[in-house]
Amino acid sequence: MAEVCYLCGRPIDSEPASGDHVIPVSLITRDQPKAKGFDYGGKLPTHADCNNRFGPETYVTKALDLLEFLVGADGHGEFQHRDHPHITIKALDASKLPNFTQRDIEFFKFMDVREEDYDAWSKPEFFNGKQKTNPMRDALHVAFSVLAKSAAALLIKRDLHAVPPAWRIYAAPFSGATDAVDFGGILGDTKSFDPGVHVWRKPLSATDWLVVYRARSVLLFLVFVFSGENAGATLKQHFQGAEVHEFSGTSLNELLTTGWRKL
Repeated sequence: MAEVCYLCGRPIDSEPASGDHVIPVSLITRDQPKAKGFDYGGKLPTHADCNNRFGPETYVTKALDLLEFLVGADGHGEFQHRDHPHITIKALDASKLPNFTQRDIEFFKFMDVREEDYDAWSKPEFFNGKQKTNPMRDALHVAFSVLAKSAAALLIKRDLHAVPPAWRIYAAPFSGATDAVDFGGILGDTKSFDPGVHVWRKPLSATDWLVVYRARSVLLFLVFVFSGENAGATLKQHFQGAEVHEFSGTSLNELLTTGWRKL
């Protein structure tokens, strides 16, 4: 029987295949594949094309860097144009993101004005034709997609043992997680995959699962619903004040196209 690509749900027959790491290697700093005291997520089979298509995984560490920077108080601020109050600019100090390359800047759609005169970028005409962006939203959505994909892979490998025909995932993010965060007492003890990378899983019913995914300072609560029920309202009730997002699709590849819907 042919293996099934967990990203698209189709059999892997004669198409080029590859193995995708359950925990993104970009999140792992220790030696692979095994290290004493740490878990190893292993790999799942995918089509090579599906695996290569998931570009945001390359940027997940940069997204986490950006989130940690934006939740801090230093190096960024929001300004309203004095003469044109409908224009709001969020200014970021590039020196606070020393690991960001030009490719990263382009991926997150930043406007790099370090070589521009103030007189040029302070005029409304400078922004004509330029895409409006939201750094916090964009970084969170990269983190959502990559961590949800990783959590789904872990569920398939260790609990479901099959690729579901459809996905419904609810996500509630929090920033500011530390090493003191531990859900072992209520969700079961597990080993970390890396310092700052920990995943807890617990069945909520015969079909649905709760996954808590910590990646550095980001804590993501994920509810995987396979029963057809709508868990969005329940999640919003339990996490009052948090933003709750929903993804629904027939394959995980749709995280790159359909994306997340804020509830």
